[in-house]
Amino acid sequence: MRGLRLLAAVSVTAAMAGCASAKAATPAAPAPSTSSAASTAAGPSASARMVCDTEIQTAVETILAATPAPTTTATWTDHLYTCTYHLGSSTLVLSVKESPDAPSANAYLAALKHQLGSTTPLTGSEGLGNPGFQNAAGHVVVLKDDKTLHVDATGLPATSGASKLSRADVAYEVTTDILGCWTGK
Repeated sequence: MRGLRLLAAVSVTAAMAGCASAKAATPAAPAPSTSSAASTAAGPSASARMVCDTEIQTAVETILAATPAPTTTATWTDHLYTCTYHLGSSTLVLSVKESPDAPSANAYLAALKHQLGSTTPLTGSEGLGNPGFQNAAGHVVVLKDDKTLHVDATGLPATSGASKLSRADVAYEVTTDILGCWTGK
């Protein structure tokens, strides 16, 4: 798993080159449904919506060797933008919690860590310089500025894609693809 992580971290540089060109040509993410009046007014930030944009959809499709391409649904509730990738009977869930400030973001990160149980901290290079953690079940959580990214691959088969990646490896690889392009603001 560590070898794959090093490879993923190194490949982020190549992915970042594609981020700038994809941003100009990428249409907006699907319009999220909303469930509260306060959330409707503000809506998710561009960086939160990125988890459902074309460049990440393409990355997910490539990582999972998904045929047909996954479909997505997006929601925005209580400052949590959630993009669910539907892959037949399986799902991959990417979410971004937008906190009002760093202390709130750190509290949300700590709450997720407690909720997920046994976790392992990401090293500086694994989190691309951002604090975060992972678990063997297939969760990776990373904090960047006031946003908490949660990649949940627990709805996938035990192994996925041409390389037969574990849920944990899929979650990590998707996370590094997002962080490679994510401005955070």
